[in-house]
Amino acid sequence: MASDEVVQQLREQLETINQYRESELISRPAWGTITFDAARQDIETARTIAADLLSMPLAHLTDEAAQEIMNHIPGVAQQLQQIDDFKIEGGPPEQNRDNIASHLKSALTNLHAASSLWIPYLAYKSGSFSESIRQFDAAVTGAEGRLEEIDTYVKDKRDEIDKITEKAREASASAGAATFTTEFANEADELANVSKKWLWAVGIIGFLTLISALGSLFWPPLPDDASSWITLRHVVAKVSVIAALFTGTIWCGRIYRALRHQRSINRHRALSLKTFQAFVEATDDPATRDAVLMAATKSIFSNVPTGFVDERAASQDASVNVLEVGRSAGKVIPARPSPPDP
Repeated sequence: MASDEVVQQLREQLETINQYRESELISRPAWGTITFDAARQDIETARTIAADLLSMPLAHLTDEAAQEIMNHIPGVAQQLQQIDDFKIEGGPPEQNRDNIASHLKSALTNLHAASSLWIPYLAYKSGSFSESIRQFDAAVTGAEGRLEEIDTYVKDKRDEIDKITEKAREASASAGAATFTTEFANEADELANVSKKWLWAVGIIGFLTLISALGSLFWPPLPDDASSWITLRHVVAKVSVIAALFTGTIWCGRIYRALRHQRSINRHRALSLKTFQAFVEATDDPATRDAVLMAATKSIFSNVPTGFVDERAASQDASVNVLEVGRSAGKVIPARPSPPDP
């Protein structure tokens, strides 16, 4: 154990280092652009060592250990005092600054070597190390207890989380179905608007065909003495005009029928999706939902007789497509386990 006199001397010498403020030793207005920024780390380390030793029970040091530390304190304190007394007059300021910084680093190395061996021991004796271990153990214990609480909470809330996940999936599916419902409905409205234009075209061209047919009976008139060749030319010309107009009327009429057919199909699909959502929201039974899904798939993608076009050829192809969709959906739906034998 170090004597009280030695401990008091050591504290007084450490105060000679701890008294300086780091900011005042780095730069000052009187120094201009000259700074000790390169020695900032050494200045901070010197003050840290002094502050740490002053906060520890130095009486646990031996006289020899305390004396060894005191042997290196004046060198560090002297360099810090030179920085405090530094002036840019009296020689090259950059060179003087570099010399002081170099001597400070050398003196600090010796002080660090003498004190670093004793700082952990003094920290342990001061009780801070034991207190840190105690706090760490308390933190670990608290973390373990918290982990157990979280595990219990997760187990208690597992069913609720599963229900929330299921509801989120249902909401996602409903949102997707609602999106496609809107798409089909919008497409049906657009086809209805386009079909009206083609209906006008049918009416106009049909009216022109009728006018041409009636007008050909009276104009242009044939002379009474017209030859067979002239009569044939008149007939062919009139028939060609009427045939062209009649063909245009038929062609526009077919386009109108096709557009109305597509409009009816898209409207049917939008209504089928709405019906599917209503059935899904009305039941929680997965088997019922699977059955509704299969029925809705068949209703939506199968051929729908609208009366506008001939459905016989398309019906065979549509049945095959629906069959393939049903098979794919059957593969997605997991097989339900059979109940155990009693």
